[in-house]
Amino acid sequence: MTYVELTRGLPESLKQELNLGMFKAYDIRTKSSRLTGDLIKRLVTAIGRYSLDVLGTRRILLGRDGRIAAPALMEAALELLPDMGIDVLVNPLPISTCQFYFSHMRNPGCAAVMLTASHNPGEYIGLKLMAPGLKTLAMDSGPGGGITGILAYYLEGAPITGGRAQREWAPAAGVRAQRGKVEVRHYLEPFIEYSLRLAGVGKDRLAGLPILGDFLGGTAGTEVAEAFGYAGADLRMRNLVPDGRFPAGDPNPGVAKSIRMSREMMAGGGFLCGICFDGDGDRVDILDSQGEQLSPSFNLSVILPEILGIFEGAHAQGVFDGASAWRPRIYADVKTNPLALQAQVRQGLDVTIIRNGHSFIKEALREGFSRQYLAASEESAHYYMNFPMDVGDFGAGFAATENTLFFSLLSARVWAEHPDRYERAIASQAGLVRQREWPCHFKDETLLEKSLAEVESEFARRGLLIMKTMADGQSLDATLMRSGLSEVLEKDSDLSAPWYQVAQRNTRSEEGIARWEVVANSDKDCHEAVALIRDITDRYVGLGLAEYV
Repeated sequence: MTYVELTRGLPESLKQELNLGMFKAYDIRTKSSRLTGDLIKRLVTAIGRYSLDVLGTRRILLGRDGRIAAPALMEAALELLPDMGIDVLVNPLPISTCQFYFSHMRNPGCAAVMLTASHNPGEYIGLKLMAPGLKTLAMDSGPGGGITGILAYYLEGAPITGGRAQREWAPAAGVRAQRGKVEVRHYLEPFIEYSLRLAGVGKDRLAGLPILGDFLGGTAGTEVAEAFGYAGADLRMRNLVPDGRFPAGDPNPGVAKSIRMSREMMAGGGFLCGICFDGDGDRVDILDSQGEQLSPSFNLSVILPEILGIFEGAHAQGVFDGASAWRPRIYADVKTNPLALQAQVRQGLDVTIIRNGHSFIKEALREGFSRQYLAASEESAHYYMNFPMDVGDFGAGFAATENTLFFSLLSARVWAEHPDRYERAIASQAGLVRQREWPCHFKDETLLEKSLAEVESEFARRGLLIMKTMADGQSLDATLMRSGLSEVLEKDSDLSAPWYQVAQRNTRSEEGIARWEVVANSDKDCHEAVALIRDITDRYVGLGLAEYV
């Protein structure tokens, strides 16, 4: 059953009581105050039953970031899951989500649960979930419906002994069921070694390179500091200590206020580049020497030659199923800057526009690996790749996942060794005008969808090309609107004439949030497009039906 089918007809009071709004499109996320002790027990039990009954595994890998609510949630899981006969592999210390993904690569037969709310403010908590084989679970996606399957058990609310798998192997009456084991596992050093080796960064390879790193009180600091220290970089660290209160501001490098001081320090001179991470370390903003973000699509275009070098070696070893010719492909976020997209195409790649969402993109990469889909980036500062399970043996397989440590090291290495590439990318981006994605919160989902329809209708009336599906016909789950640009950009497409692009979407991971981003090659077109959108959303804000956040 789908989420809609499961929740159809449920009284609103029950939905609120059970906090069903925490079940998002790509993960589970909520304000920690709404996840009571009873609901924690109900949720953990549902995850355990789903793992036993649907995934067929009695082993779960468990990790957490530095959020204040994470320790209590982890402690509950360490009590409840073993009571269900499930073995738990756990690192009880705060770690980054990327280090957690690496831990899963070392234990691919487990299910996996990361306790984090990513870039959300400190009062939030959540769970990112994966099936064995590093398959990302999402709403209506994954074995048994993925997160929807977990929701079904959550709604059922059966006791711990109610799962089918539990009944099948339960001991005779009067005999206590064997309790699962809890094993502590640490993978910090192997993760650092793996990332350094894959990025081609050896001892002192980055010697003296002046870099500013801002960790915003999140959990990426230890791994980044150790790796860059080994490489010899002169890393100035800010907000290094994990602090779930996030005193520097929301743990999101896309929030200007949160990284304001770091940007000011960079603009003062002395740094070659900067790297800023979100709360759980799976987002990294790459900053130039003046503290300006180099958009992920531009940064990916700069480091692509090195990434292609990794996979050319894999192709030579025949790891791509039935691939007789080298024809690499990547995915591009719906918000990808057209000039960056063209820079990627000019490197001999097929570039496919893809919808947002970390679960969706990783699954697309995983499923497309045999067709040589290698990597992707999102303008929200996410980078993805099909990572080798073993750097020394491509035959061991690949996992579509995230590793910001690898991308940070590789970016720094290329900046040190090929500064001309970054100079060209920075100059290209500087010739554009971009209004980075901004949010508006609507108090009613119907009004949110209405506002999106109004914006789309207005741009359509002005003659813009409206794109709502991917090349394979699947929904973009967003609307991409272009003026002066074709649907497909070729390496020789002329982008010198006036053009602008608008991307709008309903943010599935945040309740009631719509987002827009505008990029243009003229100040006039960008400002006019932003003003048009604001004219529409301002009406809702003025009536108290929405607010800018």
